[in-house]
Amino acid sequence: MSRLTIPLCTLAAVAVLAGCGSGGDSSTFGKTPSYRSLHDYPGQEATSLHISAGDCAKLAATVANRVAQAVRHRSEPTPPNSRCEIEGRGVHVSISLDAAYAARQRYENRMAEQVQFNAPDPRKVPHHVRGVGDRAAGEHFASWIPAYSTLYAVRGNRWLTLAYSVSGEARPQRLAEATVLARRAFRLTAR
Repeated sequence: MSRLTIPLCTLAAVAVLAGCGSGGDSSTFGKTPSYRSLHDYPGQEATSLHISAGDCAKLAATVANRVAQAVRHRSEPTPPNSRCEIEGRGVHVSISLDAAYAARQRYENRMAEQVQFNAPDPRKVPHHVRGVGDRAAGEHFASWIPAYSTLYAVRGNRWLTLAYSVSGEARPQRLAEATVLARRAFRLTAR
């Protein structure tokens, strides 16, 4: 290899990695979302909305009622990235809320990446879910990834990720339960 080949290969690799999932243009290269102008993503400002400890307890009660058993829960209520973990015998539910700057754009990037990297496998690409995310043609603001039993949804600038696993439940049942729980989480965190 020539002395020029290694630096050129390194530069090409950095350029490719810098573009992955950025969703922005070259003027945002190297900048974190907090330094971007609000004009880049209008209406996507960070909020203090979060899953509170009380919200987590209510979500855990919903899960306990639906699976007919006691569950434990723990929360990390700090905005803009809060979460609630719910566990029991054969039950694991993880609910994360991203209310940071440009959360909607990150959701859209994630769904595009899911399609790009998993298109040959229908179990790993987004399946649109009605009545969970923001209303839009094609219901593309809520997506279920069957292989991971995970529901992703956006309302306003809140991106909810809900992984739902209950042993013995088929994936269609998991989707139905995750949908109920996601709607409840959006209602609880809307204040």
